[in-house]
Amino acid sequence: MRIFVEKLFAWLEERCRWSQLRTLGGSNLVRTSVLMPAFGYMLLLNHNVHQYLTITYDGRLLNYLPPTWRVWFLFYGSFFLATAAILYAVLCPSEIKRYVSPFEMADAQTKHRVNLGDYQSVQDRLRESYGAISKTDEKLLGFPKRDLENLNSFGTDWARRISNMLVHHWTAVNVGKKYWRIGLLLMFSLGLGLIAVPAVFTFLQVTALALKLIVSR
Repeated sequence: MRIFVEKLFAWLEERCRWSQLRTLGGSNLVRTSVLMPAFGYMLLLNHNVHQYLTITYDGRLLNYLPPTWRVWFLFYGSFFLATAAILYAVLCPSEIKRYVSPFEMADAQTKHRVNLGDYQSVQDRLRESYGAISKTDEKLLGFPKRDLENLNSFGTDWARRISNMLVHHWTAVNVGKKYWRIGLLLMFSLGLGLIAVPAVFTFLQVTALALKLIVSR
């Protein structure tokens, strides 16, 4: 059982790097979902709205609304997506939000930092990012912390040294905050799953109705 849990944990960790969560956290669907809980409160939890619909339309309009369980699935699905999106915006490192890969970051910043003579600052940031990861995460990177004591091995010129340090820094922050990343992946998955269930049922019902109409003709 312990081996299974460890393998499952490793499988989840590998699929929830910040660079992979970036696709979900930055998608328009997830960003829009932030507003859904507010609308859900007004439409689902506000008794006055239900009373207004019932009195004004004598209950007939409610017959055209989707089944209650589907509405609740949509509400909770969007709620989980909204929560995950907010946490992603707060917790995801700015380097991952801004750059798709470590090499894009290195290409964008190396020349500028060389001109500023910013070697020490980049080195300090790299030490900080590696100091925040666990020994397990360190093995995933293939760059032991002890090698940070020999940063001159990165190259023979300042541009190459800084470029390599930026690459390693991006890679390090990408695997940081492991438990938060796994939690966000689960929340994104749960939210999308809850939204997908009523969508699939509606699609099947509409398709069945369309086929019925075609056959009846």
